[in-house]
Amino acid sequence: MSMTIPDVPEYLTREQYISLMSAVGLDPDHLIELRFAADGVHALTLALAGDGKPRINRQTDAYYKHRVFVPIRDEGKTDTRTSRVTCVNN
Repeated sequence: MSMTIPDVPEYLTREQYISLMSAVGLDPDHLIELRFAADGVHALTLALAGDGKPRINRQTDAYYKHRVFVPIRDEGKTDTRTSRVTCVNN
């Protein structure tokens, strides 16, 4: 039997999950991994081509990936960090 934690739901509905992704501008269909940390949201996503489809490395048949970071800023502080996207080497 698993332990329960007050205020933590037993599960998320698909709608809640998609809303969570939308809040940080991510498409669940292209998401590989998502991590919420004290400094912001970190995600690993499929890299997309200009037509919106995932990019594939033709030599290795592997998908290209991006690491996305969306920082959390505290109001009233001089934090100037913004979102960034970094290519992941295959």
